[in-house]
Amino acid sequence: MNIFELIKKIIQVNKGQIYNIISTEALLRAIAWYVTPIFYYLRITPNVISVIALLTGVLASFVIMIGGKDLYLYGVMIYVLSIIFDHCDGNIARLRNMPTFFGRFMDGLFDIIVQGFMQIALLSLILTDVLPSIQETSTTHIMGFEVNLILILGIMLLSLFSTPMQHMIPDRYGAYCRWINEEHKLSLSPTLRTDVSFRFVDILNDIQLIFIILGVFSNQFIFIYFIMNLVSSITMVSFYFYYAKKRMSIHANDHRTYLNEKDKL
Repeated sequence: MNIFELIKKIIQVNKGQIYNIISTEALLRAIAWYVTPIFYYLRITPNVISVIALLTGVLASFVIMIGGKDLYLYGVMIYVLSIIFDHCDGNIARLRNMPTFFGRFMDGLFDIIVQGFMQIALLSLILTDVLPSIQETSTTHIMGFEVNLILILGIMLLSLFSTPMQHMIPDRYGAYCRWINEEHKLSLSPTLRTDVSFRFVDILNDIQLIFIILGVFSNQFIFIYFIMNLVSSITMVSFYFYYAKKRMSIHANDHRTYLNEKDKL
């Protein structure tokens, strides 16, 4: 298969993967179509590509932590490259018809790890500027507003800790829905996207990358990124908590008894 036929096939198997064509995600997915042939011709498996994406993302965070503002642009470029690689593993899996649940599990876990490392790197970058300033003044100016430095650090830490919840809660909700369906013979949808619009969250998550890139010019953009991430996390958790309370307030059998009875069958 020549390169042009391969790219055409990659685009075909990825129909429906882009929810919003006017987004950074759509742009990076489109770029990934043209990077994927490299992995295809080298016969690299999707899981290995996931590991490559993980290592690339972690490398990006270390470049920023060690190099600071001097190497920030290079760190961001490597981070964007890791996102492109992250799309390539799915492309190869669909292209070769070899998607697995383990692959999805590993891919999602690696995404959390990369984002966590990146946020720690961004936080360390802010701390190098903020900590010396605290000894002289308790406030700074962000977009023309005077803001308390301790408040800034508090918001950034909350945002950092909220990120795993944002990724974990959809999987936890889906797992419990499937558990309830099995135990009570119901048909709860394991995803809220069939009932609720997450367009606001999707837009917030999409433009976060833009503000990380704009961090080249000012740390204020990095702080705005953390605010957006926190708002996105709060919105996600609120949605899922509300619908979990609404749909899961039903009797739950004792887990140990249920599993023991199931083993006897």
